[in-house]
Amino acid sequence: MAAAEFVLLVTAATFTFLLVTTRAQAQSVGASCQQRDMDALLAFKQGINSDPNGILASWRSDGHGHEEDCCRWRGVRCSNRTGHVVELRLGNTDLYDGYALVGEISDSLLSLEHLEYLDLSMNSLEGSSGRIPDLLGSFNNLKYLNLSGIPFTGRVPPHLGNLSKLQYLDISGTQSTFSLDLSWLTRLQFLQYLNLQAVNLSATSANWPHVVNMIPSLKFIDLSDCFLTSANQTLGQLNLTSLGWLDLSENYFRHQIASCWFWNLTGLKHVNLQFTGMYGHLPPALGSMISLQFLDLSYSILTLPMISLKNLCSLRILNLETCFSYGNITELFERLPRCSPCKLQELHLQLNNLTGVLPNSMGHLSSLVILDLSGNNITGHLPESIGNFTSLMSLDLSNNNFTGDVPYEIGVLTDLSSLNLGYNSFDGVITEKHFGFLSNLQSLYLSDTSLKIEISSEW
Repeated sequence: MAAAEFVLLVTAATFTFLLVTTRAQAQSVGASCQQRDMDALLAFKQGINSDPNGILASWRSDGHGHEEDCCRWRGVRCSNRTGHVVELRLGNTDLYDGYALVGEISDSLLSLEHLEYLDLSMNSLEGSSGRIPDLLGSFNNLKYLNLSGIPFTGRVPPHLGNLSKLQYLDISGTQSTFSLDLSWLTRLQFLQYLNLQAVNLSATSANWPHVVNMIPSLKFIDLSDCFLTSANQTLGQLNLTSLGWLDLSENYFRHQIASCWFWNLTGLKHVNLQFTGMYGHLPPALGSMISLQFLDLSYSILTLPMISLKNLCSLRILNLETCFSYGNITELFERLPRCSPCKLQELHLQLNNLTGVLPNSMGHLSSLVILDLSGNNITGHLPESIGNFTSLMSLDLSNNNFTGDVPYEIGVLTDLSSLNLGYNSFDGVITEKHFGFLSNLQSLYLSDTSLKIEISSEW
């Protein structure tokens, strides 16, 4: 969901880390590659069994018994001043072709003593052992390490805690990896980006918040799908004042949502608690998180009345899918952001058994791009203020009990590409006046309604 928003937030979260690499510029000028570093890279290449995309094709001799300048090799960046290799960017970005590199991470890389940036992501570099190599904890100057998507198994080595300069760590999606103790993370006092998505952290459920709270530099935390069972620990003092992104989705927390430790982190911009199974009333502190841009509480078991979100003027995406077993849609809309200008772009309220009628005042949410109210028991007419949603691209009102005519105002939603009015009690007539300006419409669903379509043969 919301791929564009995701890219925007991740870009913002990682911008700091990109800055540290800017001194590794184009290699058309500056010192040539150091022989020791070149030998290390060639030895690494020897450990690669398959390179179908030719990523390492430029890593070769010039045909006269001499090696080319390795600073010009693909994926390699050197210091212009010393010629030492400082970056190795071998991450596979072409995911549709499978793994780009197959082999192992050779210990020859330890000779790259000045290495600051190492990206081996989305390759099959687990080797015969299948483990994350301990040697990766020996790069004293490393600031960026990305091992995401490599099909490792086994324990995440605590040796990674030796990377005292590390700012970015991503070992997400590594399938069958686990950690019994996260205390090694506390030695990474410059860490800003932490992604352990899909690493089994069940053994750390009791103390993981205490660990991350000891790293005040953190700006991004993704611990989704990590088999965590609680987020209600009591922390004496919150040190994560720079934290902007928190993803704990797909962990089964068996407690009240209001008891979570992070609600007083007012700088949070992105909070994802999808599929966590938490329940109860939302905490009043949520209403004061004015920096929040993304909030996903879908598949929680929330109790109404919901707290007011009127002051969350930065909120762009709100997902409350399958959160309520009852409720009034009118009252719920009254608790949504009331800001000028409104920034809310996505509102997901589907499958909540909500009743009542849509208020005409909903038109103040004029910035909406996606509105999904499907699978409720909403009644009454569709308000004319729907015409205020001039940026709307997707509107799903299916599986409700709407009645009456479809207002002509829907015809001014010129960006609309998907419209679903099916399985309602709409009646009346649909004419070209409804569709005359919907030049971007790609999908239209009117099934199981009493609507009549009357369109001129000349239209």
